[in-house]
Amino acid sequence: MADPDRFTPETLLRLAASGVAKVDLMGPRGTTLCTMDEIEAMAGLIAISGVLPGHPTDPARQPRFVENERTRDV
Repeated sequence: MADPDRFTPETLLRLAASGVAKVDLMGPRGTTLCTMDEIEAMAGLIAISGVLPGHPTDPARQPRFVENERTRDV
């Protein structure tokens, strides 16, 4: 979250609950219907709840991207 004071605690919970409800009710389709605010609120709620180990900048907590490698037959 860029600005930790962006959402009040009530707004954070409301937005996070709305996003989770969409995913819960509609599955993969629900993930495409979440707003950026809902996604940010869900991530913020997870981060401030303390369920993730370590600090957000620890290398083990950084996003992982799968790299596709092409092999050529010579």
